[in-house]
Amino acid sequence: MPDCPSCGTWNPDDKRVCWRCQTEMPTPIPKKKSIRFLGMPLWTWVGIGLLAITWVLVTCVGPQLLSPAGG
Repeated sequence: MPDCPSCGTWNPDDKRVCWRCQTEMPTPIPKKKSIRFLGMPLWTWVGIGLLAITWVLVTCVGPQLLSPAGG
């Protein structure tokens, strides 16, 4: 928990008021949890998916685009 906003005294995490000046302590802002799937962030899985789609397109469609027309 941060120091008291009025007197600057350190207070333990479980205190709602300052032990020295009795000023109400600000409530801590909870941290946002990132979305995780199998231990990795969601953006990692989106990147892996985009790489897989790109690989499939290059592998399957690429040779058709590079071959001469008519045969």
